[in-house]
Amino acid sequence: MRNNARNVKDKGRTDKDDIEDKHREKKFDKKKYRLQKYSNKYKINQWEERRKKAVLREYYKELKKDQQNSAGTSSNLSNTSKNANETSKLKKSNIFFKTKREYQRKQEEKKNRLENTIRIKEEREEALRKYREKKLQNFKVLSKKTKKGQPVMKGRIEMLLEKIQQMT
Repeated sequence: MRNNARNVKDKGRTDKDDIEDKHREKKFDKKKYRLQKYSNKYKINQWEERRKKAVLREYYKELKKDQQNSAGTSSNLSNTSKNANETSKLKKSNIFFKTKREYQRKQEEKKNRLENTIRIKEEREEALRKYREKKLQNFKVLSKKTKKGQPVMKGRIEMLLEKIQQMT
């Protein structure tokens, strides 16, 4: 009876060895943490594992779809295999044409940007040329003098009249 009572009392207790084992298991491993945190190899492995899982999921999904489709007629099965071959070829060709279209689109954008910059540059040069012409004409009108050295008022008054007419 004493043994039974002792067993009942010891039931809730644990040995010191068990406690030490738990502490060893929970102990923080700095080296492992650093490898996981900073190691590129570890990150690549994690990525590869995730990728493999994703591929497997897709594979099982396809198997499930194939099983559902195989429940249909056998002629459908032969058609689906032909269609699968055709679609894989189409996908490969679509990828090629898609990249080709993307390249052409980028070339077209580049060409448009170049034309646009050339057009803007020409417009700027044209505006600058007109500005210089007008400035030269104004200078000629304003610098005219009479024989006695007085400024000619006719040209000045005409310029003022043009300014007033442009404002209104």
